[in-house]
Amino acid sequence: MKKPYILTISSLLVILILLLGVSGCADRPTPTPEVPASSPTPEFTPTATPAPSRIVLFDPAAQASSAAVTVINDFAAANSLVFETWTDLASDLNGLKIMVVFSGLDNLAEVAAGNPQTQFITTTQNAAPSANISTLAANPVHLAFMAGYLAAMTSKEWRAGALISDPQNVGLADAFTRGGEYLCGRCTPKLGPILFYPVTYTLEGANDAFAWRALAQTMWSETYANSVYIDTAADFTEVLDVFTDKVLFSSNLASANLASYDAILGGDVASTLQTALPELLAGAGGKTYNARVGLQVINNPDVVSEAKQDRFNEAAQALADNMIIPLRVP
Repeated sequence: MKKPYILTISSLLVILILLLGVSGCADRPTPTPEVPASSPTPEFTPTATPAPSRIVLFDPAAQASSAAVTVINDFAAANSLVFETWTDLASDLNGLKIMVVFSGLDNLAEVAAGNPQTQFITTTQNAAPSANISTLAANPVHLAFMAGYLAAMTSKEWRAGALISDPQNVGLADAFTRGGEYLCGRCTPKLGPILFYPVTYTLEGANDAFAWRALAQTMWSETYANSVYIDTAADFTEVLDVFTDKVLFSSNLASANLASYDAILGGDVASTLQTALPELLAGAGGKTYNARVGLQVINNPDVVSEAKQDRFNEAAQALADNMIIPLRVP
């Protein structure tokens, strides 16, 4: 009797275990696979490309010497600047660090005031320096001295002369005379008219072509000057016509008669720019750079030969080094 009873109990236990197993399986939820969260795609926001830093030569009349252009170009390359040459003023000066102005920018003060991020340096005569405008020009007394030296050196029988204006009364006529005397001492010809050369003829105040022409005719008739310096104030075609076939010089780079002159004197821009450009790039503006006197344009190398250019440059350097006192030559 015990054996069937035990078998019955065992069967019930097996059935119970099976029922519990099925129940456990039914209650266990089926796992849902996790979907990885996707990273948000960043939105692309375009940014403006910054303008390259530039240095510009503003030279509408093509007055810059090849030496000056080389100095600017080399400086640009050494300082990772883009070098551009302009003949017209662009409306956008963005990225412009330095502008070297030779001429033709009459509203320079206005342009500079509207672009304080740019340093300007100009060779224009009588330009006024300001916070971001620097000037580069030769000392006018030194310029007159070297004009006298050059006129005497290229004259026949020392007959050198000048039509000169000195509104500031700084002794330009005396400086011209001392320049000639520095070269030749007592500069007197062997034939008449026997005078002490160089000679200077001046007019005070503002005068027109008629007044300067009359003075030029007087100088020619009294002195037979054959190598003549024409001041900017006297730079009229009517004046130059008085000295046909004579050697003529000026310091007016913007002259309408530029081709009529054998040479043009001015500041030695190239060597002075080598000093000025690093200071301008550093933001140091508003300076006056006194350039050594140099020959800016040579239209007649037969008259102003290389040998004479060398002598001119030696004297100009001595003058710049204060080894010559232009108004007191012994």
